[in-house]
Amino acid sequence: MLKLHNTLSNTLEEFKPNSEKVKIYLCGPTVQSSPHIGHGRSAVVFDFLIRYLAFLNYEINFVRNITDIEDKIIERAEVEGITTKELADRVTKEFQDAYSGLNCLPPNNEPKATETIDHIINLIDELIKNEYAYVTHSGVYFEVGKFEDYLKLSGRNRDEVISGTRVDLESDKKNTEDFALWKISKENEPSWNSPWGGGRPGWHIECSAMISKIFNSGIDIHCGGNDLIFPHHENELAQSAAAFENQEFVKYWLHNGMINLSGQKMSKSEGNIKLLNEYIDKFGGNVVRFFFLRSHYRKPQEFSEGLLEESKTTFIRIREFISNVEANASDLSIIEVFKNSMNDDLNTPKFLGEIFEIMNNSSNLGKKEIKNLKETIKFIFEILGFNFDIKDNVKINHEELSKFFNSFQISYDNLEQAMEEFLTQRNKLRNEKNFNQADVMRDKLKEIGLLIKDGDDNSWYWENS
Repeated sequence: MLKLHNTLSNTLEEFKPNSEKVKIYLCGPTVQSSPHIGHGRSAVVFDFLIRYLAFLNYEINFVRNITDIEDKIIERAEVEGITTKELADRVTKEFQDAYSGLNCLPPNNEPKATETIDHIINLIDELIKNEYAYVTHSGVYFEVGKFEDYLKLSGRNRDEVISGTRVDLESDKKNTEDFALWKISKENEPSWNSPWGGGRPGWHIECSAMISKIFNSGIDIHCGGNDLIFPHHENELAQSAAAFENQEFVKYWLHNGMINLSGQKMSKSEGNIKLLNEYIDKFGGNVVRFFFLRSHYRKPQEFSEGLLEESKTTFIRIREFISNVEANASDLSIIEVFKNSMNDDLNTPKFLGEIFEIMNNSSNLGKKEIKNLKETIKFIFEILGFNFDIKDNVKINHEELSKFFNSFQISYDNLEQAMEEFLTQRNKLRNEKNFNQADVMRDKLKEIGLLIKDGDDNSWYWENS
């Protein structure tokens, strides 16, 4: 049985969704700046979860939002001299390119905050009616002191929250820790009409409204980075529970750990942000994805280019091991190894360790057993979202490849056709015992990122894929 660590209870709990159709909400990006490696980790580790649930035959309704209006977006757009929409659209495209490059499954729904304003206003109105929110000249605020279970998710205490809250001297809030549901806009800021004046939603209310609008009830899993536990998810939980008092808002809260650089948390304030798309372009989506597989999702993960290089080497070893077979669940004992690890709170490093031990001992197996092992490992890695299809996994520079193959008098229409002719030429040299020239061809091919694995099938693959 699948067990997941629920942040709310701080325990491993058996996964029992409310129905066979699992409702999952992943906190998506606030699109004020380019995606970094931490965004990639959150996207990938919860993609592992979604794919594994699908493997267990659950139907899934997966929603990942886009926060396209927020104070940081307004500030960044002003600095760049563009509209908030222009900035949000550009950065949203960067995130979507990254998700695609990492082979993450697209959500069933990808709502934007700016497309949910009416529902946000209705939700705030409900909170005012339930006497959990109040109106001031600067906006509408949630009165946290009225919600009995506030801070239950994060485990913090009230004094800690007050001391860590930034104080606005002009604020007309009742209490320091109360948070904004609606902000009255200043001149030249984006603004929508509301019963309380022209303004925009607070950050936290956006996710609650989108969940309510799309799912029309509580959800099974709410996930995101552990930096969102407080204040974002804490406030989300409070306002949703206060608005819909007879509903369970979220059954399981899941949070991934942060990315560290030399033991230091990656953050904009530290100026140590590592941009995600740069590493996808350099190493390929499979390698970056494999890097995330190597650490347990709840723990901090150390990041460096050296560790990506290690991941690349290790992934190539796996890819070479399974290169000659089709994906198939041929060895049920290996499937059980996989399930036992994943059922233990998505313990991917445990699975990897056991698989490598099995691979290291595979020389003792018979031909049929080895084939079954290879097919099953490939089957599992495809379940986990690794893409072994050249056409879908590599950004091909056709102009560069055309020049390369023309140097061997090979016409280039597509990569597969050109490689077939290239291998035919090289095999002719090998059959003629002209190994030196054959090696030259192999080495020149490697210079453009393509590798040949000599053997019965003479397979080839991208080094950076």
